[in-house]
Amino acid sequence: MIVSKRTFRALYIPILIEQLFILIMGQADTLMLNSYSTDAVAASGMISQILMLITFLITIIHVGTNIRIVHLKEHQPSSISQEIYHNLLFNIIVSIVFTIVIGLAFEPILRLFQVPQDIFKLTYQFGLIILSVLTLTTCQMYIGTVLRVMNHAASATRITIISNVTNIILNGVVLFIIPEYVGNPVLGVAVATALSRLLGCILALIALIQIFRPLKHYFKLSWKTIYQVSTLGIPTAGEQISYNFAQTFTTAFIAMLGTQVIAAKSVSTVLSGLSFSCAMAFSAASQIYLGKFISRRRYRTLKKVVVKSIWFNIIQSFMIMTCILIGFIVCGRWITHDLQTYHLIIYYLVILFGLEPIRAINNLIVDLLNVAGDVRYPVTVSIVTTWLLLLPGSYLLGIHWGFGYTGIILVSIADEALRFIIMYLRWRKDRWQARMKQIGV
Repeated sequence: MIVSKRTFRALYIPILIEQLFILIMGQADTLMLNSYSTDAVAASGMISQILMLITFLITIIHVGTNIRIVHLKEHQPSSISQEIYHNLLFNIIVSIVFTIVIGLAFEPILRLFQVPQDIFKLTYQFGLIILSVLTLTTCQMYIGTVLRVMNHAASATRITIISNVTNIILNGVVLFIIPEYVGNPVLGVAVATALSRLLGCILALIALIQIFRPLKHYFKLSWKTIYQVSTLGIPTAGEQISYNFAQTFTTAFIAMLGTQVIAAKSVSTVLSGLSFSCAMAFSAASQIYLGKFISRRRYRTLKKVVVKSIWFNIIQSFMIMTCILIGFIVCGRWITHDLQTYHLIIYYLVILFGLEPIRAINNLIVDLLNVAGDVRYPVTVSIVTTWLLLLPGSYLLGIHWGFGYTGIILVSIADEALRFIIMYLRWRKDRWQARMKQIGV
């Protein structure tokens, strides 16, 4: 098999565009609300962090499906359609259950994470509206995963662009054109976001049905398939779940530092997320493209490509963070009216230069281990470092010793660096090759 840059770019560019628009879908509210109210952006930031954790719990299904389809394409292509629709039904059932459970316990959850009292009611109302469309959100994410792995990445990208452009237009109308007619414009933004996600889900379902015709027996749940998908998905998604779970706790720590720090952290996270979105797009494309090398056991070629990919990710992250920092210095005063918050965001972005490249290469190695079936080792390492280093270190350095959000970022850098070293040694020593039988294909 020949390594083709053109083939890889055909995967990477649509996925990159989609990742950037997914970032907009989740965080455009934050940037637009920041020009409206600091309390509003703090509420939106808290909800985004909490709901991101819930969403990643459901993407267990997406990750397991992705890995299985990569290998089904090489060995059992006739089984792909049934796999797709079976797991779509599984996704819907799990999403509805999560929506009901989290909705009933939402107020205690917000209190657990110490949401400031001055924004508690707004955060609660905003969160319930977004939570109500959780099933639509996860269905669109699932279908996007399927379209990408089946080489229809451009279709997934078009759907994401349409839904996100709709989201931005509706938010702009609510905040800047008709705010006096909406009642509470912040809650109007939540409703606009929900409507755009409904549109995205409808378009995604239409695209999926046009490409893969569903049959009735595809929707009969198979416990064997559920077990195989979950066996792959739980440990694999566990890497992201562990990270976002830790971020949710650090959000609770940050909540102790005041509304201004929450707002500055929310905006700096949105901006640095541009870099991580590019890294995730590269990793997703690598998982699909290099998964063929893994499935066909072309290990020598694979290792050479992986080393080049690591260096590309590092350089890409530094370049993107440089552009983000310069862009915010020039344009940041237009979206941030508070001068102290503006300077705080710049300060956080400078420190995040050390975090984003390491996150990028760590994400790449973990995704490759996952598609090879080595799904338990990364999550085991992640859990250990999260509970023994990241969370205790964030509390000690950030809260107890008074370094604030700066201390939390520094601990995150140490955590990501340690995990990358451990994962890369695992990759180099070829121990992952013995785990491929877990895929069940």
